[in-house]
Amino acid sequence: MNHAKLLTPGRIGSMTLRNRIFMCPMGDNQATAGGYVTDQQIDYFEARARGGAALLLVGSVGVTAPDGLSSPRQSAIGDESFLSGWRRLADRVHEHGARVALQLVHNGKNAVEDIIAARPLLVPSLPDRPLFADPLMGMLTPEEASVMGTPAQVKGAEVVFQEMTHADIARMVAAYVDAVELAKGAGIDACELHAGHGYLIDNFLSPTTNHRHDEYGGCVENRARFLIEILEAIRARVGPDYPIWCRINGGEVLIEGETLEDACRVAELSEAAGADAVHVSLYADPTRGIGFSEAHATHIPGRFLELGAAVKKRVGIPVITVGRLSPDDAERALADGKADFVAMGRKLLADPELPNKLAAGEPASVRPCIYHYRCISQIFVRSSVRCAVNSMTGFESTRKLEPASDPRRILVVGGGPAGMEAARLGALRGHQVVLAEAGSRLGGRFALAAATAEPNAELLAWFEGELVRREIEVRLETRLDVDAVVEGGFDEVVVASGGRWDRPAIPGVDDARVRTVDELGSWLEGTSSEIGRNFVLIGGDRVGIALAGVARARGAAVEVLQPTEVFCASNGLVGRWRYVHDAQESGIRLRSGAHLRAIEAGGVRFIDGEGVERLSPADQILISGGATPDSSLADALLARGVRAHAIGDCRTIGLVEGATQTAAEVMLTL
Repeated sequence: MNHAKLLTPGRIGSMTLRNRIFMCPMGDNQATAGGYVTDQQIDYFEARARGGAALLLVGSVGVTAPDGLSSPRQSAIGDESFLSGWRRLADRVHEHGARVALQLVHNGKNAVEDIIAARPLLVPSLPDRPLFADPLMGMLTPEEASVMGTPAQVKGAEVVFQEMTHADIARMVAAYVDAVELAKGAGIDACELHAGHGYLIDNFLSPTTNHRHDEYGGCVENRARFLIEILEAIRARVGPDYPIWCRINGGEVLIEGETLEDACRVAELSEAAGADAVHVSLYADPTRGIGFSEAHATHIPGRFLELGAAVKKRVGIPVITVGRLSPDDAERALADGKADFVAMGRKLLADPELPNKLAAGEPASVRPCIYHYRCISQIFVRSSVRCAVNSMTGFESTRKLEPASDPRRILVVGGGPAGMEAARLGALRGHQVVLAEAGSRLGGRFALAAATAEPNAELLAWFEGELVRREIEVRLETRLDVDAVVEGGFDEVVVASGGRWDRPAIPGVDDARVRTVDELGSWLEGTSSEIGRNFVLIGGDRVGIALAGVARARGAAVEVLQPTEVFCASNGLVGRWRYVHDAQESGIRLRSGAHLRAIEAGGVRFIDGEGVERLSPADQILISGGATPDSSLADALLARGVRAHAIGDCRTIGLVEGATQTAAEVMLTL
């Protein structure tokens, strides 16, 4: 598809923009303790500016600090001491022809740093409903639970809410105005007021959190008063020419809250108060694990398009749309008049060069997101941004893709994601790379994953395309032993031959009904319909849940046995909650704490989490867990004096994310 609309210059207020592609505002947790800009953060945004985006929105910049922040490393612009960092960031972005805006926020009831410091949480009204404990959100590894539980574990930490007085409201209005003036003085091109997603301004807008009986509560005009006072005060301070707009919820889901009509009215009021644009998102009940992927980090392609389109009919200012949009979908949205600009988040984390590649007419070369939700999930564990498919994201300062000082002949053994990424990076650095794959096609076990989900298939196709685009020599059906590798005389050997998926050591494991992942190719790819009525998977990480979904969609009764309490542990939390919820909704039975005893004629015998012995009927049994690294080839090569490096699952089981990360760790040093 031609992407002419996306690549057409545009304008918001006085600000000209080279195209219609924005980088979504996303909390990145790359600031210092206290919220100051870091070199890593500058490099991260510079990569997206270099990649061709028109505007970079820095997400969740606190208008006060340290109070009002959700994390010690959340960005802030609380006073003049923050300005030198923002000036440096703006200058670097401007060098590449892009613009930069700060999304300003006070976290309100989500200000975790205030809980830790025993400061009250500012809210429009005291909470009036008990906290719902979603079992999904308790599905955490011990390491995750330790980090996420930190605020509650601080001695004396107690959640105290402070219903804002008129004086508090005036003070917060002033804080937003001061932040905009500081940003303007630092060379920041524009500011977005975050009036959605459960933060302080949205706490006033939403009837779920605003129960006031004064002029700030009740009808939508009253609930919007705080936002409108901020906009009007900003205009009075900085004048009519500095671009200001707000991000609002197009509604709330999984809860009785803001409606689309509310959003349209808030947009109208904002325009009258001087807003230059409106950015339309969606919010959900924050106590529900699936709320994040139902709403602002939506799992549903194009979910917000009609919300933005409805708002656009009511205002004369530009509308920014967002929400899992492919370039083709974004182009159609602009062509159909549903929006004026498109904000992309995960896609620009996966490939910062997306705009440049579209401009060059090379959309197939854009690296796709596979929706593991590693990016947003890092916020929950109070860590900095990462990406499952792009090993550079979050490492822009320390991982530099530069020409090798000493180009070498490199053999990559294994054509799965780790091997393909290693070959790609090696070629980009100027090495002469040969990739040898024992099978008849590329992808390794990830080719099976590609049969379970379209995003996986897209990533596999991208990897295959990269090998062609980089003119890498690929040798299929080439199984190499130590002697063959040594005889090749390569300068470096990168072993990416994967792990082992062995059968567990229990009675009956050699039964004809039992298969490992490696034995599922014909069934997954549709050349065999054999499945049986009852399907049991042993192992409930992402692999097991994905395969369970395929079996369920083909009509089987499916049960997944997982020895720990956590399913989809290799996913980011938001992805885990999404995929586990979808599995349960489809009728898949998930058994945590299940310890195998035997495979019998009647099925799989195990001890459940409560110590009760059970038998799951099974016509087909799949070993979908228990993978272990297999570094035997790398170890043998090292013993022969070969410069060998193990990456991917043969080094440590990490699936796609581990493949890309370990490939970068090795290839950027050779």
